[in-house]
Amino acid sequence: MLSFLLIHEKKAGTPTVQSLCSSPHHTTADISAIDKVMITIITEECNEISQKFYDNAMDSIQICQLECTCGCSGCLVGHGQYTHSIKTALGKIPLLIRRVRCDICCTTHALLPSGIVPYSQVPLAEHAAIAASFENGGRGMEVMEADPELSPSQVFYILSLYIRFWRQRLLSERLELSPAHALTQPCLRLFGRQFMQIKNTRNILFVPPT
Repeated sequence: MLSFLLIHEKKAGTPTVQSLCSSPHHTTADISAIDKVMITIITEECNEISQKFYDNAMDSIQICQLECTCGCSGCLVGHGQYTHSIKTALGKIPLLIRRVRCDICCTTHALLPSGIVPYSQVPLAEHAAIAASFENGGRGMEVMEADPELSPSQVFYILSLYIRFWRQRLLSERLELSPAHALTQPCLRLFGRQFMQIKNTRNILFVPPT
């Protein structure tokens, strides 16, 4: 089962998307600086995120199923890629993230697997493991044994974010921290965000037909 999370962000004080689309003098960089949408693809739980895993997940998608935040369906086309680093037990790996763009409103979309927390290099599973360690009386440091790329300062930072922003939310809805991949959909429906996503951006969950 695949699902998609749309995260929409617009910067104030910039030209409208319509004006960029109608002008041949604006580049792709100009457009992507105005509108950014992340589409997180919820896949089966994966022990290690890799380029092969990512590519297989993306290749299984029919882009015509996706809907842009402007409400248009079947209007997204390929729009290059960018590199996003992910910290894993095998070290920090560069992940080539694909992008698509809406032909109608020119909004760009980054395609992310659900094992990634938006705006973080630490995978979702490690976020949940650190939080679970705290709930069991630990401090999350044992998670570093499985992922040597994590530092004590990063573990402390993630734990502080969990306590400040997410712990009470999960408790109020009786959501379990395990399995980690099962947190994404309820967190989006209830709170409008991926688990441990801190930035207050718009989130839309899309579940494609099976």
